[in-house]
Amino acid sequence: MKTRSLVSVLLTGVLLLGLLAPASTAGAKGKKGGPQVVGTDEIDWGTNAGAGDLGPLGDALGQELVEASIGMADAKTVNFIIKVNSLPPNGGMPEISRYNWDFTINGDAFQLTGAWTEYLRGVCNPLHTGACPPPSDPGTQPFFLRQGPCTVGADCVVLATIQAVFDPAEGTITIPVPLEAVKGKPGSKIGPGVSTFGGTIYAAPAAVVSYASAPADTMIVDKTFVVPGGKKKKKK
Repeated sequence: MKTRSLVSVLLTGVLLLGLLAPASTAGAKGKKGGPQVVGTDEIDWGTNAGAGDLGPLGDALGQELVEASIGMADAKTVNFIIKVNSLPPNGGMPEISRYNWDFTINGDAFQLTGAWTEYLRGVCNPLHTGACPPPSDPGTQPFFLRQGPCTVGADCVVLATIQAVFDPAEGTITIPVPLEAVKGKPGSKIGPGVSTFGGTIYAAPAAVVSYASAPADTMIVDKTFVVPGGKKKKKK
């Protein structure tokens, strides 16, 4: 009964927010042939909670994960790209759908977490050092870059707020992360971390925080991306 009630609430939210949500801005794609696929996932939204086939709802929420890739936007910026089976026509689902990507760079843990809008977290985020920061406007498509690992009640350090690009035509969410923010450089290795949901990436219903017991989707990243560039060693 709890699962059915949650699904009913989510469906109502999808219908209402689909009418009220702002229009999407078209997103720029990464360089041609650049991004490297680092993970894939089956069509299985909701199976984590034993809820059965909820694929249509996962698509309506923009939470059915299918692929993850990493590529360079330019020499100083790396794109983390989440691909879903379907994004809402306006671009995203405000306040309801959250995306999370835990990763490491040269062994240090970081986390990207965000949504189409995150105004509730802008007012009070319980993960930020265990207390509410001064109210702030995170803008639209915000992703918080945090020093990980981060869990509820943990002392999470927010390094930057990054504006992502939601592209409904491609079904992608692109998060451009400055290498400087994560102390990255040519040759740095970007590998998978482990999220509180299991796996590396998750897409889940959100109300300030997300719960692993609710219907959601996760993806395992099983490949490492190496930041290109740097001096090559001469062959003897």
